Amino acid sequence: MIGPFRFVLTLGPRTDLARTPIVVAVAILEQATGVGLAILLGLFSEAASRHATSTVLVLSLCLAVFVMLTQGTFIAGYFTRLRLSEEIQNEVERRFIDVAGTTPTLEIHESPGRAGRVAAVRAGRADLREGFDRVLWLTGAVLVWVSSALLMASVVPILAVLPLFAVPVLLATRRADRARAAAVERTASRTRLAEHLFTLATTAGPGRETRLFGLAGELRRRHREQWDRSGRDIVVAELRSRTPLALAWVLFVLAYATGIVLMVRAGLTGDASLGLIIAAIAVSSQVVGQAQALLSQIFWVFESVRAARVFLEVVAEGAAERAAVVPVSPAAVPSRLERGITLEGLGFRYWNRDRPSLHGVDLELPAGAVVALVGENGAGKSTLVKLLCGLYRPGAGRVLVDGTDLAEFAPERWRARVTAAFQDPYHLEMSLGDSVGLGSLEHGDDAERILEALRTAGGTRLLDSLPEGLRTRLGRASWDGKGLSGGQWQTVANARAAMRPEPLLRVLDEPTASLDARAEEWLFEQYAGLGRSRGGVTVLVTHRLTTAQAADLIVVLDRGRVAEVGTHAALSRSGGLYAELFRLQARYFT
Repeated sequence: MIGPFRFVLTLGPRTDLARTPIVVAVAILEQATGVGLAILLGLFSEAASRHATSTVLVLSLCLAVFVMLTQGTFIAGYFTRLRLSEEIQNEVERRFIDVAGTTPTLEIHESPGRAGRVAAVRAGRADLREGFDRVLWLTGAVLVWVSSALLMASVVPILAVLPLFAVPVLLATRRADRARAAAVERTASRTRLAEHLFTLATTAGPGRETRLFGLAGELRRRHREQWDRSGRDIVVAELRSRTPLALAWVLFVLAYATGIVLMVRAGLTGDASLGLIIAAIAVSSQVVGQAQALLSQIFWVFESVRAARVFLEVVAEGAAERAAVVPVSPAAVPSRLERGITLEGLGFRYWNRDRPSLHGVDLELPAGAVVALVGENGAGKSTLVKLLCGLYRPGAGRVLVDGTDLAEFAPERWRARVTAAFQDPYHLEMSLGDSVGLGSLEHGDDAERILEALRTAGGTRLLDSLPEGLRTRLGRASWDGKGLSGGQWQTVANARAAMRPEPLLRVLDEPTASLDARAEEWLFEQYAGLGRSRGGVTVLVTHRLTTAQAADLIVVLDRGRVAEVGTHAALSRSGGLYAELFRLQARYFT
């Protein structure tokens, strides 16, 4: 608890040391306004009772100046607080990008536990952004609470213990908060499913199928079902914690009522001056509101601390993964492959599955070869290429690059010599030049290299169709750009993969799924030529065996194992799985 709280407390000074003192002063002053006005009102009443006209005039002037200064400070400080809050958000998001965007593997996004924490950080960014401000407000609320207690105690000393009656309320509130947070965490999977259903029902991507199949009502029903189930669990947790909280509030209200009676009695017996009595009563009228503000701020500070705890857990997990994956003295990545890539006893099982996706894979991928990976859905093709890219750590076995274990390379250095195009590329909504150029940051401003990559990917027609060429904005989700078809987005991704001129490994994972036959043939010829001439290994994942037959080597995967290896001519005569799949596809072309 101390670590996350210290993190929240130091967010302001670490982000902007100049603005922080101003925000601190404004937060405390804003909370103390009520006590200040009560004291001035008491002094004003005392002077009026003694008919001290000059004192009344001076206090009136002081009251006017106090109001103007506080209001002016609030107005001026508002924008400073707002800007500091924005800078804190930027700082938190930059640090989160450094963790979530640079971990060596994809475990942070795909392992259920880690993915849940990452989702919690994304959802809790507002709590982190407001955390420092909430701590300041809580500090101001505590100071006001103590000041009010001291002022009331000056009338009746026993009232100095009144804040102690708030302790049970604070403890009960903390317990209730923990119970609710635990219930929210238990229901996180259902909440994520509800969010997914909401996205399906309200976004453009799935809109065709939701309308074609009339799914809106069903998605709404399932969305409501998930929210109701998670909501019931949270309500039960809240009800169990509300009884002690209600009893604590009753105890506090009784103590507060007793304090009011004692102050009135002190005034009637003349044990305190009129001005002090009025100031104390004015403050006491604010006690309930102060208590509510104090409890509210405690709740929100707990929320910020909870968000900070999850954030720091994600940061720590990212650091631990990097320490486990990145070697202390990494081996040098070869400048060119001489022998190729060897897989020895390779195995991998996903975090939420009982059976391995790959097991006992032994394979030789010769340097300069074009290798086609084929097999039915779920055979392990995409998992294998992710292991080759270093995006997963093998559960068993190893990957050797010219005899050196892939685990001995620094992940970023290996991936700097790898390029890939996947069947479901993300739409990078930038200019065409930027979207392609990101495939090689060192050449991202080289227009000739970008044009060459587009030609390699068969993107000349796409380029000619765009009104501003490489400067054309793409996409309509984040700005008013040019909408592209699925095949055109695939072409952009393929061009991005062609930006690196001499990769040791080129992965094409169904890169032609959205392309026509002519574009597919062109793309394969281009990439095959590049791979054979420059010594790297080109791995083509495809379901189209008419494409696979032109590869130097065909690897057939079946249920996570290598079933067959050979050329098209040899495998098509073998009578095995490849021959069966090829005959099934050939029937549609005869």
